[in-house]
Amino acid sequence: MKILVVADDIADAENLEAMLLSDGHEVTSCRDEFGGPCRGLDHIEACPLERRVDLAVIARSANTRRGLGEMGALCAERRRVGVVEIDPSQPADESIAAMHARAERGVCHAHERAIIHELESAGAGDGAFVGVSRTGGVVRVTVLLDRVRSAATDDAALARLSDRVGAAARRFDRFAPTIDVVVRRTSSDLDDPHHTH
Repeated sequence: MKILVVADDIADAENLEAMLLSDGHEVTSCRDEFGGPCRGLDHIEACPLERRVDLAVIARSANTRRGLGEMGALCAERRRVGVVEIDPSQPADESIAAMHARAERGVCHAHERAIIHELESAGAGDGAFVGVSRTGGVVRVTVLLDRVRSAATDDAALARLSDRVGAAARRFDRFAPTIDVVVRRTSSDLDDPHHTH
Protein backbone atom coordinates (compact mmCIF):
# COMPACT_ATOMS: atom_id res chain seq x y z
CA MET A 1 0.00 0.00 0.00
CA LYS A 2 1.25 3.52 -0.75
CA ILE A 3 0.96 5.69 2.35
CA LEU A 4 1.38 9.43 2.78
CA VAL A 5 2.79 10.21 6.24
CA VAL A 6 2.24 13.71 7.60
CA ALA A 7 3.37 15.02 10.97
CA ASP A 8 4.31 18.26 12.62
CA ASP A 9 7.02 16.49 14.59
CA ILE A 10 9.73 15.04 12.33
CA ALA A 11 10.60 12.35 14.89
CA ASP A 12 6.97 11.14 14.89
CA ALA A 13 7.03 10.99 11.09
CA GLU A 14 10.34 9.13 10.96
CA ASN A 15 9.23 6.58 13.58
CA LEU A 16 6.03 5.83 11.72
CA GLU A 17 7.76 5.75 8.33
CA ALA A 18 10.26 3.19 9.65
CA MET A 19 7.43 0.98 10.98
CA LEU A 20 5.49 1.17 7.72
CA LEU A 21 8.55 0.45 5.58
CA SER A 22 9.41 -2.57 7.72
CA ASP A 23 5.86 -3.85 7.12
CA GLY A 24 6.43 -3.61 3.35
CA HIS A 25 4.48 -0.45 2.58
CA GLU A 26 5.60 2.27 0.19
CA VAL A 27 5.89 5.57 2.08
CA THR A 28 5.84 9.14 0.84
CA SER A 29 5.80 12.51 2.55
CA CYS A 30 4.93 16.16 1.94
CA ARG A 31 8.17 17.41 3.51
CA ASP A 32 10.59 19.25 1.27
CA GLU A 33 14.39 18.87 1.43
CA PHE A 34 14.52 21.47 4.23
CA GLY A 35 11.86 19.77 6.38
CA GLY A 36 9.17 22.23 5.28
CA PRO A 37 5.54 21.03 5.17
CA CYS A 38 4.96 21.20 1.38
CA ARG A 39 7.31 20.05 -1.35
CA GLY A 40 4.72 20.83 -4.01
CA LEU A 41 4.53 24.52 -3.18
CA ASP A 42 7.01 25.62 -5.85
CA HIS A 43 6.57 22.64 -8.18
CA ILE A 44 3.13 21.00 -8.11
CA GLU A 45 4.49 17.89 -9.83
CA ALA A 46 6.57 17.23 -6.69
CA CYS A 47 3.39 16.88 -4.60
CA PRO A 48 2.96 13.22 -3.61
CA LEU A 49 -0.79 13.53 -4.17
CA GLU A 50 -0.20 14.15 -7.87
CA ARG A 51 0.22 10.37 -7.99
CA ARG A 52 -1.81 7.57 -6.46
CA VAL A 53 -1.84 7.42 -2.66
CA ASP A 54 -3.92 4.76 -0.88
CA LEU A 55 -4.02 6.26 2.60
CA ALA A 56 -2.84 9.37 4.45
CA VAL A 57 -1.64 8.85 8.01
CA ILE A 58 -1.19 11.62 10.53
CA ALA A 59 1.63 10.68 12.92
CA ARG A 60 1.11 12.42 16.26
CA SER A 61 2.29 11.35 19.69
CA ALA A 62 0.01 11.89 22.69
CA ASN A 63 -0.08 15.50 23.94
CA THR A 64 1.47 16.80 20.71
CA ARG A 65 -0.45 19.71 19.20
CA ARG A 66 -1.63 19.91 15.62
CA GLY A 67 0.66 21.98 13.46
CA LEU A 68 1.49 23.12 9.95
CA GLY A 69 3.32 19.86 9.24
CA GLU A 70 -0.07 18.10 9.15
CA MET A 71 -1.43 20.24 6.29
CA GLY A 72 -0.90 17.36 3.87
CA ALA A 73 -3.85 15.62 5.54
CA LEU A 74 -6.13 18.46 4.41
CA CYS A 75 -4.83 18.13 0.86
CA ALA A 76 -5.46 14.37 1.06
CA GLU A 77 -9.05 14.94 2.21
CA ARG A 78 -9.61 17.35 -0.70
CA ARG A 79 -8.44 14.61 -3.05
CA ARG A 80 -10.72 12.12 -1.30
CA VAL A 81 -7.87 10.04 0.10
CA GLY A 82 -8.82 8.40 3.40
CA VAL A 83 -7.07 9.89 6.45
CA VAL A 84 -6.33 8.19 9.78
CA GLU A 85 -4.31 9.21 12.83
CA ILE A 86 -1.68 7.08 14.59
CA ASP A 87 0.36 7.61 17.74
CA PRO A 88 3.74 6.21 16.61
CA SER A 89 4.77 5.61 20.23
CA GLN A 90 1.85 3.21 20.83
CA PRO A 91 1.24 -0.16 19.21
CA ALA A 92 -1.76 0.07 16.90
CA ASP A 93 -4.96 -1.71 17.91
CA GLU A 94 -5.79 -2.38 14.27
CA SER A 95 -3.75 -3.12 11.17
CA ILE A 96 -3.02 -0.56 8.48
CA ALA A 97 -5.25 -2.60 6.15
CA ALA A 98 -8.15 -2.31 8.62
CA MET A 99 -7.51 1.44 9.02
CA HIS A 100 -7.47 1.81 5.24
CA ALA A 101 -10.77 -0.07 4.92
CA ARG A 102 -12.35 2.12 7.63
CA ALA A 103 -11.10 5.32 5.97
CA GLU A 104 -12.37 4.14 2.56
CA ARG A 105 -15.81 3.44 4.00
CA GLY A 106 -15.84 6.98 5.41
CA VAL A 107 -14.97 8.53 2.04
CA CYS A 108 -17.58 6.40 0.23
CA HIS A 109 -20.28 7.25 2.80
CA ALA A 110 -19.55 10.97 2.37
CA HIS A 111 -19.82 10.50 -1.41
CA GLU A 112 -23.15 8.69 -0.95
CA ARG A 113 -24.48 11.57 1.19
CA ALA A 114 -23.56 14.05 -1.58
CA ILE A 115 -25.44 11.94 -4.16
CA ILE A 116 -28.47 11.56 -1.86
CA HIS A 117 -28.54 15.34 -1.42
CA GLU A 118 -28.58 15.73 -5.23
CA LEU A 119 -31.38 13.16 -5.57
CA GLU A 120 -33.40 14.99 -2.93
CA SER A 121 -32.88 18.26 -4.84
CA ALA A 122 -34.24 16.50 -7.94
CA GLY A 123 -37.24 15.14 -6.03
CA ALA A 124 -36.04 11.54 -6.41
CA GLY A 125 -34.51 10.93 -2.98
CA ASP A 126 -37.38 9.16 -1.20
CA GLY A 127 -36.71 5.45 -1.14
CA ALA A 128 -33.63 5.64 -3.36
CA PHE A 129 -30.63 3.45 -2.59
CA VAL A 130 -27.18 4.90 -3.29
CA GLY A 131 -24.00 2.85 -3.19
CA VAL A 132 -20.48 4.12 -3.87
CA SER A 133 -17.34 2.02 -4.19
CA ARG A 134 -13.81 2.76 -5.38
CA THR A 135 -11.40 0.38 -7.08
CA GLY A 136 -8.22 1.18 -8.98
CA GLY A 137 -9.05 4.86 -9.52
CA VAL A 138 -12.62 4.16 -10.65
CA VAL A 139 -15.49 5.52 -8.55
CA ARG A 140 -18.64 3.46 -9.10
CA VAL A 141 -21.97 5.05 -8.15
CA THR A 142 -25.08 2.88 -8.24
CA VAL A 143 -28.52 4.41 -7.73
CA LEU A 144 -31.63 2.24 -7.40
CA LEU A 145 -34.78 4.32 -7.44
CA ASP A 146 -37.87 3.60 -5.42
CA ARG A 147 -40.06 1.16 -7.34
CA VAL A 148 -43.29 3.18 -7.04
CA ARG A 149 -41.80 6.65 -7.68
CA SER A 150 -39.68 5.50 -10.62
CA ALA A 151 -42.54 3.72 -12.37
CA ALA A 152 -43.62 7.08 -13.79
CA THR A 153 -40.08 8.10 -14.76
CA ASP A 154 -39.60 7.93 -18.51
CA ASP A 155 -36.26 7.17 -20.14
CA ALA A 156 -35.49 10.83 -20.85
CA ALA A 157 -36.11 11.80 -17.20
CA LEU A 158 -33.98 8.87 -16.06
CA ALA A 159 -31.15 9.97 -18.38
CA ARG A 160 -31.36 13.54 -17.02
CA LEU A 161 -31.25 12.22 -13.45
CA SER A 162 -28.26 10.06 -14.34
CA ASP A 163 -26.47 13.14 -15.71
CA ARG A 164 -27.27 15.06 -12.53
CA VAL A 165 -25.94 12.27 -10.36
CA GLY A 166 -22.78 12.14 -12.50
CA ALA A 167 -22.27 15.89 -12.12
CA ALA A 168 -22.77 15.67 -8.34
CA ALA A 169 -20.28 12.79 -8.15
CA ARG A 170 -17.72 14.82 -10.10
CA ARG A 171 -18.26 17.87 -7.88
CA PHE A 172 -17.63 15.72 -4.83
CA ASP A 173 -14.48 14.12 -6.27
CA ARG A 174 -12.97 16.27 -9.00
CA PHE A 175 -9.71 14.32 -8.90
CA ALA A 176 -11.10 10.84 -9.62
CA PRO A 177 -9.78 9.60 -12.98
CA THR A 178 -13.07 7.83 -13.78
CA ILE A 179 -16.55 8.05 -12.33
CA ASP A 180 -19.06 5.45 -13.51
CA VAL A 181 -22.70 6.13 -12.63
CA VAL A 182 -25.53 3.63 -13.08
CA VAL A 183 -29.12 4.68 -12.34
CA ARG A 184 -31.76 1.96 -12.39
CA ARG A 185 -35.49 2.12 -11.80
CA THR A 186 -35.42 -1.08 -9.74
CA SER A 187 -33.00 -3.88 -9.03
CA SER A 188 -34.69 -5.85 -11.83
CA ASP A 189 -33.88 -3.09 -14.35
CA LEU A 190 -30.55 -4.77 -15.18
CA ASP A 191 -31.01 -4.75 -18.95
CA ASP A 192 -31.65 -1.02 -19.31
CA PRO A 193 -29.62 0.98 -16.80
CA HIS A 194 -28.62 4.56 -17.55
CA HIS A 195 -24.88 5.23 -17.40
CA THR A 196 -22.85 8.41 -17.17
CA HIS A 197 -19.10 8.77 -16.92
